[in-house]
Formats: sequence, structure tokens, C-alpha cells
Amino acid sequence: MTAVTRAPLARSALWRFMLALAGAFALASLAAGLLAHRAVDAYVRARVAEAIAADLDGLADVHAAGGAAALKQAIGRRVTAEPRRIYLLVDAQGEPQAGNVAGWPNNLAPDARGLSFRVEERDDSFEGDARALADGSRLLVAHSQADNRALRADLLGRLALPALAALALMLLASWRLARRALARIAAMNAACARVEAGEMTARVGDLASQDELGALARNIDAMLGRIEALMGGVQTLSDHIAHETRTPLARLRARLERAHAGAADAATRAAFDDAIGETQTIIDIFSALIDITATEAARGDAKGLVDVDLAGTVARVVDLYEGVAEDRGVRLTARTAPAHVLGDPTLLMRMVANVVDNAIKFSPEGGAVSITLASAGGETTLAVRDEGPGVPQAFREAAFERFARAEEARGAPGHGLGLTLVRAIAIRHGMKIALEDAHPGLRVVIRATA
Repeated sequence: MTAVTRAPLARSALWRFMLALAGAFALASLAAGLLAHRAVDAYVRARVAEAIAADLDGLADVHAAGGAAALKQAIGRRVTAEPRRIYLLVDAQGEPQAGNVAGWPNNLAPDARGLSFRVEERDDSFEGDARALADGSRLLVAHSQADNRALRADLLGRLALPALAALALMLLASWRLARRALARIAAMNAACARVEAGEMTARVGDLASQDELGALARNIDAMLGRIEALMGGVQTLSDHIAHETRTPLARLRARLERAHAGAADAATRAAFDDAIGETQTIIDIFSALIDITATEAARGDAKGLVDVDLAGTVARVVDLYEGVAEDRGVRLTARTAPAHVLGDPTLLMRMVANVVDNAIKFSPEGGAVSITLASAGGETTLAVRDEGPGVPQAFREAAFERFARAEEARGAPGHGLGLTLVRAIAIRHGMKIALEDAHPGLRVVIRATA
């Protein structure tokens, strides 16, 4: 039976589609994050500016109500309460009067607004503003950039965490959905592969689902059912024809033989010989059809199967065909290793004999036919190689069909049922059969798994 394994997710078109959706979501989240960063930055700057302006307004009101002394006391309280902020009051000449820095930052103009500067002794940058008071003094209030950055990071983190969680959930959901869909697709492929291997009753069975994969499964099962019915009709018809015709043909052959015995001259006897030969060919064809049908019908039934020494089977076939090969000028050799399979001894004998018979039949005079039997890793491999014309690549699948014959074999004796019977026997025993190039010739390989 053809083995079908579930394809890795990396090779799955569905998984790649899911990843593309996740990637699009990630890009959209990144774009939204950049926009959110700009919005958060603008928001933080606006809130800091409002806080600084409110601070300056409050201190200016203190100065207006209580004068410079009251303002200095207020600045002292602010410095104690907010040590990371900068407060500075300088008089009209620029001399410090209160605050937590030694003097007006050198890179700032006295009347500047929207200030940004760095204080080396604090190893920090600041953003602030200045206000001129009624007595000519100037007041500076600034907030640490580190505090502002922490606020931005906190806000961005609050936005980023839900986005990352959503992306992780989307990837997990995509993986679960892809695995589930791939399992259902693998079941469809497995059913089709079993039918391809000859198990016409195989079905997908996913009939309850109402989604598109369920509809596909139902259509596949309906198609396989129709194929099984058509194939069954053809096989039943051929079986009935074979059964109903074989007996009359046998009687016809017996009458021809009696007439042959009573013929008076050689020409009449020769004509009867030809008629008897043609009748026997037809009987052989019908017998082969009946055997193929019976073997296919027994597929999967372990009744009657016993342990078979395959090496002994090969040895008996070699003994049987050595004389035939010698008459055709073909060298027949065998190299075997101990190998045992569960099977029907008679059917396995016919399978090996048919393959060897074909190999000898199509080998040229002076050619060689070699049989090898090996067993390793739980698998037994039987290979028969000839040096004949081989089978074209395009014809190898059709070679196992009833009455199929390649152009190169049209003139050879036979009726195109040998490989059909060989495949039926192989399937009956759960074996795989393949035709390979031997360069020159053909190599028929039959594999059995323990």
C-alpha cells in the first residue's frame, strides 16, 4: 500500500498562508506602534509642558503675593519634594537666589522659551521653561528627561504588551488550525493513495463537517464510490464471462482433439492443431482473469496465510526455469538470503514464476537474468533483472493493467495478464512492486515489510 505521511508544516501552503497573515498582522501592529509612539511622545511632551507651565504659574503667583522671600521658601519646598527636577531663581543680574543648581545653564539664553539642556554634574538631560518676574528676576523650572522617557516607555509597554499577546495568540491559533486542516487533508490523501494501491473500498469518512473540507471529503468519497462501482461492474462482468465461457471452451477443445484424432490427412490435422492451440490460449486468458479476480477479492484476508520461506520459493522457480533459460540461450542466476514472509505459498510461487518467465522471455540470446533476495531492517526485497528492451517510463504504471502490452512486446508470446496477476498477488500480501531501469533491461522490485 502506498504510504502517505503528513507533510511538515514548513512545506504546507496553508501554514505559509497563515504565516503571511501573521506577518501582515505584525507589520500592521508595527505601523500602529510607530503611530502610537508618536502619539505617546506628543502626549508626554504636552503633559510635561502643562506641568511646567502650572509650576511656573504657581510660583509666579507666590512671588506676586509674598515677594521674593515667599518665592524662595516655595522653591525650597519644591526642591525637597521633587529632587529630580530643576528649580532656579536668579536676580536681574543673573545671580542665583534659590534653587538646586549653581547657575543659569550656559547654553541657554536668559529669555529663551521651551528649553532643552544637559546638566553634566547630574549626568542627565532636562526639558523646561523660564519666566520673567515683575522685579526683573527670572525663574527656571525643568523636568528630567529620564522621567519623561520612563513615562513614555510605560505607556508604550501598556500598548505593546496587548499587541504582542494578540500576535502570539494569532500564531498559536494559526498553528492549531493549520495542523487540524493538514490532518484532514492527509486523511484525504491517504484514502486516495489506498485506492491507487488497489484498495477500492477506502474512504475519507469526514462526512459530518459542514465546512469546505467536509464538502471536499464528501465529494471525494462519492467519487471513490462511483469508481468502485464502475470497477466492480467491469470485474464482475469479466469474471462472469470467464466463468461462463471456460466450460464451453473446454468442451470445444475436447471435440477438436477428438476430431484431430480422426483426421485422415496431415493438412487437416495441422488445421486442428492450430484451432486447439487458439482455443487453449483463450482458456488460459479466462483462467488468468479468474485468478486475478479471486486474488483481488482476497485482499486483506489473512485466512490461509502461513509462514513462507521465500528463499526456498526462489530456488524452486530457478529449478523450474533453468531448462527454459538454457533453451533460449539465457543465463539464469540467483543470489538469496534467508527471508520469510506471511503468505500463500502457491500464489507467491506464481508471482515469482511470472516475473522470471517474463524476464527470460524478453532477454536476448546470450543475455542474463539475475534474481536477488535480501532482507534488512524489517524489509524483504526481491529483485529480478533482465537485459531485454525494458519498459518505457511512460508505460510503467499501465504495464500492470489487464491486457496492457508495450509496443516493444507486441510480437512476443503472451496476453498481457502476467504483471496484472503479479500485482494482484503482491497487493494480496501487502507488498509493493515497482519497475525500474536496469541499464540495460528491466528490474522488477518487490518489497515486503514485516
